[in-house]
Amino acid sequence: MGDRFLEIVVFLISQLKDDQGRLENIDEISAYLKNQGFSDNEISTAYTWVLDRLQSDTEFFCDTKRNASAVRVLSDSERHHFTSEAIGYLMQLAHFGIIAPEQVESIMERGMMIWPAPVTLEQIKILADSVLFSDSVGGDSPRDIHYYIAEDNNNLN
Repeated sequence: MGDRFLEIVVFLISQLKDDQGRLENIDEISAYLKNQGFSDNEISTAYTWVLDRLQSDTEFFCDTKRNASAVRVLSDSERHHFTSEAIGYLMQLAHFGIIAPEQVESIMERGMMIWPAPVTLEQIKILADSVLFSDSVGGDSPRDIHYYIAEDNNNLN
């Protein structure tokens, strides 16, 4: 989809949080986003995605326990491998419920494997986009991947 799409989604979720789950001023929001350089198509697609997500996952936005139940502590190597802007953005996505805790882990693991330090905000946006939208369109999610471990007798279980 693209990081521009994700920027609109983050903005819409932020508006939902500020307005206690309502988007009553959608015309004003659309005008603001157009002034920021987003197209009608991008705005409409992001708005539709958020509405679909709200309808299909009742806990997506309203479950404050899911979003605040744990604090992710970064290891020293993670703190040095990612810029503070990249980590801040990733934590914002998690706080808003846009990505699940296992997706945060997947994004961080991929970032550490793919790029040398420091992983930037733009690189995190690329990873978040790929993880978020591959999971939401039926791609392999971390829950669907099967791992096989070789035992001592060289058989896979």
